[in-house]
Amino acid sequence: MRRSKVLVLLALALLLSAGAPASAHFPVNLTSSHKAVAKSPILLDGTISFAVYADFKRSQERRHVRFHLNEGEQLNVEYLIVDAAPSNKLKNSQLPTVTVTSPSGKRISLSITERTPFFEPYGKKKYLYLSRLSRAGEAGIYSIAATSKARSSIVIAIGRTETRGEFLTVGSMEGQCPENFKNEEEISQVRASQLVGMKEQAAEICAKSNSWLFRVGQRDLESFAVTMDYRPNRVTVSVLSGRISAINVG
Repeated sequence: MRRSKVLVLLALALLLSAGAPASAHFPVNLTSSHKAVAKSPILLDGTISFAVYADFKRSQERRHVRFHLNEGEQLNVEYLIVDAAPSNKLKNSQLPTVTVTSPSGKRISLSITERTPFFEPYGKKKYLYLSRLSRAGEAGIYSIAATSKARSSIVIAIGRTETRGEFLTVGSMEGQCPENFKNEEEISQVRASQLVGMKEQAAEICAKSNSWLFRVGQRDLESFAVTMDYRPNRVTVSVLSGRISAINVG
């Protein structure tokens, strides 16, 4: 069952174009713009199956991706390569290192312990499992870092549930999650306003990735009692039909 789910995931990812909307079976393609964790995409639900692709042209290139888990959810990450040159010709010591960092800061290296082959019939490609991680997860945002040692390509499979999913991109435009700034003492209204139009869950996870406090002051025109103290690191949002309609700092 486990292998069949990954086969379906990879088959659909290969068949669908990169420009299609993000969903459970669509690929997430990491590029050189994702060399810093603060600029990496955030998968909103780390239990949903995503295939994350990273291509490296040379050694010491880095790629990052993040994903969110709720309390009590399972952590599932798999490290794979296409069974084709140049990746399958590399020794284990020459393949990219992949490290998972938990919300509490614990680092888990995905050590290469296997080269288990399987054939994916839809794309007619062969893959190799290199490492698999499955354990009880922590609530919060995980990050994954991949660092190359040579020209290579890898696939990181995250989650298992085959249903539609979404991810946030990072940038400075409305609807994008603002890049995390270290030592941000006060949130600017411009940065906060990027959350307008996002779904409530996406906005809350984006705020969490920036270490912002997040609260709902109004939902579907119903106002809630909130404290009147001003907190420069907090956003107070209004939600209408499941999306952020207005936002204030404080």
